[in-house]
Amino acid sequence: MKVCVGGTFDILHDGHIALLSKAFEIGEKIYIGLSSDAFIKKIGKKAKSYKERKKNLEDFLKKRRWLEKAEILPLEDFYGTAIKEEFDAIVVSYETLQRAKEINKIRKEKGMKELKIILIPFILAEDGIAISTSRIKKGEIKNSKRIKPLRVGIASKNDVKIEATKQIFNDFFKGIKIEYRCIDIKTKKQPIGKEIIEGAIERAKKACIGNDYGVGIEAGINKENDVYFIEQYVAIADKLNYITFGKSPSFQCPSWILEEIEKGKEMKEIIPFKNEEERKKGAVWYFSKKMDRLELTKIGILMALLSRNPRRKVF
Repeated sequence: MKVCVGGTFDILHDGHIALLSKAFEIGEKIYIGLSSDAFIKKIGKKAKSYKERKKNLEDFLKKRRWLEKAEILPLEDFYGTAIKEEFDAIVVSYETLQRAKEINKIRKEKGMKELKIILIPFILAEDGIAISTSRIKKGEIKNSKRIKPLRVGIASKNDVKIEATKQIFNDFFKGIKIEYRCIDIKTKKQPIGKEIIEGAIERAKKACIGNDYGVGIEAGINKENDVYFIEQYVAIADKLNYITFGKSPSFQCPSWILEEIEKGKEMKEIIPFKNEEERKKGAVWYFSKKMDRLELTKIGILMALLSRNPRRKVF
């Protein structure tokens, strides 16, 4: 099988090693597109010279006994020879997945065979974000270890959401200093159906601006098989534009609440809480008297973080 893979390979890290390992695992001949100096300059990046990067790459391949199976070619644009040559497969990370799809679209338009796209899992640093050359250069990580404090944006000024986020992040990323920033972001007044997860995504993306993570939490009413549920979704976006999702336990919404929502009211206005303390505990406390909103929200946040466990391949 003829396999192609591409990159700048400025600092060879664990993510590159995973990419190349998969290519040499499945291929008989591996074609490596190495970004040229002119291409790097064109896209506004900085890196070692092509000559130096090629030498480092060759040394690495030689140590792995892969050099004889490899051919290193200068990459002058985002597509290289992948839109011209009769390759069988392309190995990519999540960051370059869309580019591989574009390559196949071009190949199809040319009447060429589409490439089999092999997607490798993210190789995560201890902060749950993929290892990348840019992060290493900025001094955020060294190898996989987090160096700088982790900045987490929370898309809410709600005390319960803030406390739930802090508790789960502090426990999940033990040993890493975390700085929290709370941002008041407005979404739909009373989200219904897909508006719930859309609201969580919108919040997460906005809260991530200028931060390493953005946490978006949104609750609303969702209909499944003619049953209405009170649901809460969590979206966690990172600085590399990857979003993971979680969901808190849901429960059936009583008809008397639905009737009031249809009149334009919000749930917090409908449920007859006795005082502010009960209101903060939320609808789940009102109905259960066993679990409050804090615990419910913590579960959703934890579920959204599970795919960021750096100790396991989970993507």
